[in-house]
Amino acid sequence: QQQKAKIFSDEENDSIWLCGVLDIIGVNDIYRKTCQKTNIMSEIIYTFKSKKSVYFFGSRCEGTFIPGDPQIDLDAMECDERMSVIEDIRKANLHRASLLIVTELETPAGYVKLQLVMKGVPCTYMHWPYLRSFIFIDFYKTDRLGRIVLFDLPTLNNVFMFSRSKNKPALKSENSNFDMVNSYRCKSWPHVANEWLSRQRVFGWPTDDTINELKSYGFFVVKKGHELSSEIDLEWRISFSHQERTLMFSLTDVQHKCYVVLKMINRDIIKLDYITSYHWKTCLFYVIEENNKDVWKKKSLFQSVKLCINQMLKWVKSGLCPSYFIPNDNLFAGKLNFRNKIFLENKLEYLLNAGFDCLFLLKSGNVCEYVKSRKSPNSSLLLQENSYTVFQEALSNISSCKIADACRVFNGKILKYYHRANGNIANFIKFLWIMLDHIKRIATITEHSEAETQRALSLLTPHIYTCLASNISSLAIKHPNPQVRNFLLFGSFTYFLKGGLSGRLKFISVLYAIGLYKECEQYLDQLDEEHITNNPSLCVCRIKSNDVTMAVNEILELKMSICIWFLPSELPITHDAMKYEIFKYVGISSTENNTTRLFYDWDVRAVVDSNVYFLFLKSEIKRKLGKLQESEGALCGICRLDCGQNMRHPDVAWNFLAWSASTDQMTDMALQCLQRSWQLMYPWELSSVLITEKKKWKQNQFNSAKIHALVILYHTWFAREPHSKTFCFQCFNGSRKTLLQCSKCKIANFCSLRCFMINMKIHTAICEIVSKHLYV
Repeated sequence: QQQKAKIFSDEENDSIWLCGVLDIIGVNDIYRKTCQKTNIMSEIIYTFKSKKSVYFFGSRCEGTFIPGDPQIDLDAMECDERMSVIEDIRKANLHRASLLIVTELETPAGYVKLQLVMKGVPCTYMHWPYLRSFIFIDFYKTDRLGRIVLFDLPTLNNVFMFSRSKNKPALKSENSNFDMVNSYRCKSWPHVANEWLSRQRVFGWPTDDTINELKSYGFFVVKKGHELSSEIDLEWRISFSHQERTLMFSLTDVQHKCYVVLKMINRDIIKLDYITSYHWKTCLFYVIEENNKDVWKKKSLFQSVKLCINQMLKWVKSGLCPSYFIPNDNLFAGKLNFRNKIFLENKLEYLLNAGFDCLFLLKSGNVCEYVKSRKSPNSSLLLQENSYTVFQEALSNISSCKIADACRVFNGKILKYYHRANGNIANFIKFLWIMLDHIKRIATITEHSEAETQRALSLLTPHIYTCLASNISSLAIKHPNPQVRNFLLFGSFTYFLKGGLSGRLKFISVLYAIGLYKECEQYLDQLDEEHITNNPSLCVCRIKSNDVTMAVNEILELKMSICIWFLPSELPITHDAMKYEIFKYVGISSTENNTTRLFYDWDVRAVVDSNVYFLFLKSEIKRKLGKLQESEGALCGICRLDCGQNMRHPDVAWNFLAWSASTDQMTDMALQCLQRSWQLMYPWELSSVLITEKKKWKQNQFNSAKIHALVILYHTWFAREPHSKTFCFQCFNGSRKTLLQCSKCKIANFCSLRCFMINMKIHTAICEIVSKHLYV
């Protein structure tokens, strides 16, 4: 009896210790809730103004993965709400197509076929002549009973290259950890799962309120046939992903930790393709339902893990892993042959016999190292410090997603209307007004609460206000009536202030455009320069691997900066140096299908980091006010910015510096800056969403440095404007000694014969042209 008490006591201590380690490596409520809230907000934003509902599922949404794990997939489901799925033909939509769920005696539990219904009539082979004009008829076939059933969905056609393995529901991106599942939804509870609603639950989990909530979600159907079915190509699987996510969100901290430990064991010890995290999730649901809540305490963590392993072992021995919502659906079907069964049994029995020692084999989160250093305070402290760093970076990365997603949705769903307006800025402004009003009036999106919906959509409003104010100001500046102009400019001021840092900087741009330099300085001085220049930067057209280095607190408080952009319609309020950026597409062929335009014509917008633009504005304003030392200091500040963490467009920063140097006739310095700008636009520095090397190379050409260079060359060769100092036309280095000069054009200088020989072929052609034009 004493021996049993000691074993139990050791297991309790081990469990409490393991809970502490899991907290340290990020398996805690902070990380879990951050993942859940962030993905829900992103889900709402992506569904906003869309014909399809977007849902995020899986470990990234649930927060059931170890922070810093690079192999975590992003699982998304896109549900086409326009095509309703019904189980009762009487509920068919008489005005549009529907999909009727049909099953036969031999149809496996949890799988269905979807028969096309037109005007309330189920379609059969006799309707083919009428259906030939149906737009997606290529995705329908006739089954063995003559019913016209859906057998496939169109593949996504966008910047990601998706492919779907045979009989797999997910479209997988070839170059990123992104899976997309297309689905349809039935808004009623499926008859085949009625047992789950009335199931006897001794321990009250889930609660009656939760059951009613899950029932209201209905169910999805996704493209997957049963592994052993003779009509595998025509079948669709009933999916309860929404219900499963809700249950995962409701787990206690210990239940959450138990599931993560099971996933680590499955990944690091079991390592078999035919048992997945979904099997363990199903196992966890059954174990929670069939055990007292007292099991789920910190001191019982490892006991709960063993309960799940024991349950899985029973299922393996019987060859039956029942789906949680449809028990007749065996999740082992087609996967667990005799050899696999014996092998998996041995693995599970080993885990039960090894007990707590099996943690020595867990590499995920460095758990094995924690176990080894358990009695070494110094080693444990070092591990904790490393884990804390990884946790903070991962938390930062997750938190920044909602800001990046808001930028993407604004670009993809709102800015695209600018191009549809075909230059009619009044229509675009009207559209922005309507959009703001719609956000204000909208109640809920999908099943989310009004508070969640408004909190998510509030991430879009600063972008809309800034864009609205910018376009109103651009129209106002050109208006001939001074009273109307002043009224519009004053009115736009309020909206600029609602746009955060971007709005304020663009407002200062308006003041600069109308020559109010003192007022520019006044508003500029109100901004926190230290915070702006050190602020982590985020831009959806430049996503880099070091995004995880952002400061967590700044992201959580939405203090990070996003890039500032100017549309062609905003030219009247755009600084001359920024205008070059709007035309950075010049010289790139537009005859072919330009798939590099990822975020709705990024290539015809001026985009710059807010910290770079702040310092550039400061330099120009101080220069206008005769404060040359402060102006130079601001330009030096641009050079000191970190091109990794807080600058996404270093090429633009160097183009700005080139423009300033050229303005001061420091041609050599300007050319050196432009050279640096091109060096920073190497394809591997660009966004990871650009799939092919060809696309990366093409986007690499969207650099206004070429326009800056052309202007400098014009001033040098044809306008023959003087330079502040003599420099070599090959290496751009200045020199106090007399340089070699071309005797023909009397413009080009070279610091050595070597530089002249390198440049000779280019210079000979230019020299011949220039010599014919003494004055332009």
